[in-house]
Amino acid sequence: MWKTILKVCILVGVLAYLIFALTTFNKSGKQQVCTGLDIVVNDDTHFIRENEVRDLLTANKLFPEGKAMQDIDLGELEKVLTASPYIDQALCYKTADGRVTIQVTPRIPVLHVLNQTGEDFYIDHRGGIIPRGYHQIDLIVMTGNVPKQTAGRLYAPMGVTLCKDSFWNHQIEEIHITPAGEIEITPRTGDHIIQLGDTSDLNDKLSRMRTFYTEGLDKAGWNRYKTINLKFKDQVICTRR
Repeated sequence: MWKTILKVCILVGVLAYLIFALTTFNKSGKQQVCTGLDIVVNDDTHFIRENEVRDLLTANKLFPEGKAMQDIDLGELEKVLTASPYIDQALCYKTADGRVTIQVTPRIPVLHVLNQTGEDFYIDHRGGIIPRGYHQIDLIVMTGNVPKQTAGRLYAPMGVTLCKDSFWNHQIEEIHITPAGEIEITPRTGDHIIQLGDTSDLNDKLSRMRTFYTEGLDKAGWNRYKTINLKFKDQVICTRR
């Protein structure tokens, strides 16, 4: 009988401890305060920086450090961050040690536009428009007749192609769009203008020009021609000075 009473007492004691522990731990979790914020910017170009993310959260009264963990709305953090014209994706999560981690992926600018009306903006890899603001990044500059409302649709694919090609990314100093909408390229090397016409068959045009550089200009001289026309298929038409 005493053994039975002892077992019952032990069982009641264990049950009481479990109830106490569960209640205590839940209470502790609810009262846990965020002790710090870790920001990871997935970007090698430094287009946006950690302090910009911090400032954005502070401006929207969402800076998590010092707040109760239960009061931190991760979805709201992500919503505010992705509303920024400079941020493409944001992932926010809480860690077991009472911190909040934010991983941010910025939008990827591929061209820097300074158009005929004085507007100054970037075109991103998906054809979106990014305001210049105080952001600085070394990109090919596009000038001339570049209406903001159609710039992304017309020129983003070309910007992506040029950014991925290390030769042309370094060789092109400026892309100018004429009043007629035709593309003219000013290279860094050589005193000539490359006339592309439009963006159709772009890879073929660039390939022809690169071949002409190695097989033509190296022999004839880099400053011999005023214009090099690639508008017509399978042709490279040069105008002498």
